[in-house]
Amino acid sequence: METNSAIEVQFHCRQCQADIGVTFRSEQFTTVLCPQCDYSYSLMRPTIGEEILLDWEKEAVFQKIRADQTEHDKMELMLLVIKVVELLTWRDEGNGHIRAIETLREWLLLNGVPKALIELLDAKGPKGSSPTEHKG
Repeated sequence: METNSAIEVQFHCRQCQADIGVTFRSEQFTTVLCPQCDYSYSLMRPTIGEEILLDWEKEAVFQKIRADQTEHDKMELMLLVIKVVELLTWRDEGNGHIRAIETLREWLLLNGVPKALIELLDAKGPKGSSPTEHKG
């Protein structure tokens, strides 16, 4: 949301102490020269109270969304942990362990976890030692 009101800024030149006046309408930045000594100033539009309030409101909404997302992520992680524990407790000649690792890898892939962590779950040791190898 932009404010349509003009903002006037007055100050003294650092070089010659001449009065300098600038009116901001819609621009956010401007460059002005001292009328006496031509010293150049780059100015940014001052923020008024309503704009500050809007920024705080936007920040509050952003933090609320972020908190909700964090809570959602925690819930998703908890559901994953429960599913993996359930799979690990199956008594089906190790297939529950294999399915648990596959479920965990799939979740990690979907949630943008670093590839090295995913590869760690697929590491193969000596023949027959990998939990992802199906027993025959």
